[in-house]
Amino acid sequence: MKYDIPFPFMGRGRATVVSPAARPSSFTPSTPMTRTILTYGGFDGFHTGHADWLRQLARMGSDLVVGCQSEQFCQRAGRPAHLGFAARRAVLERCRYVSRVIPLETWDQVRSDIVNYNVSVLALPAHLPLPVSGLDEIVQVLRLPVTARETEPRQRARAS
Repeated sequence: MKYDIPFPFMGRGRATVVSPAARPSSFTPSTPMTRTILTYGGFDGFHTGHADWLRQLARMGSDLVVGCQSEQFCQRAGRPAHLGFAARRAVLERCRYVSRVIPLETWDQVRSDIVNYNVSVLALPAHLPLPVSGLDEIVQVLRLPVTARETEPRQRARAS
């Protein structure tokens, strides 16, 4: 005999016996559509604004890939990181919203990251200076505004 209990085993009452020939249509397996989101940032001095940003992006898809800027990239951008890449990567990997962390060495790698990780949406903060010309042909590009909490630590660091 085969017992048919609905997933995720939340059925109340008795399990129903189902014959192999008469399988109910409500139990047909369906594969959920995967949607991978990609974002980039320095994430130096991880704070609640970063966590809010990552949570917002994680809600948009099934996987969140985060490109963390390498130490050399930060130097070339004129904003040296206080923490090393390994420390920032470790913090991001422990964040529950993040599926994968990749290093960002140069802006030229963005197109290959989109293809290699099967990205559906490239989500960037409005202040990030990434030229997106041509990327909108292969991926949906979103420029999202930065909330006040996200800019708070950056402003304090500049004031001191």
